Amino acid sequence: MAKRGFETASAILKQLGEAATDAAKAALAEGADMVVQEAKSRCPVYEGNDCRVVKGALKDSIHAGKKKGGAEYRIVADAQAQDGLYYGKIVEFSPAVNKPFMYPAMDAKRKAIQDKIVAAVREAIRKR
Repeated sequence: MAKRGFETASAILKQLGEAATDAAKAALAEGADMVVQEAKSRCPVYEGNDCRVVKGALKDSIHAGKKKGGAEYRIVADAQAQDGLYYGKIVEFSPAVNKPFMYPAMDAKRKAIQDKIVAAVREAIRKR
């Protein structure tokens, strides 16, 4: 007797889960890029006379790093002054400087990223 072609429910659910996870990771990568671009647009450019700081270096240093196989992203501004001081956190959090740009960028893109992930997962499941 010929064996009929069929898939078990657990195999189908596993495939759906993998497709949904891959789609969510891809959408999250796009979302991280959106936050990077938004943070760069909000980043202040140093206009002072301190020769240790390169004008525009903070903006240029903003980037996203993939973690946990693409399930997380860390977005950083890791510009370094010529004396070795990393000053992104100072610009973001210091009351003396008071020019946050990273958190406002994330807040501005949070809903769009969530919507992008949901849409990508739905599409991945719909294709199956």
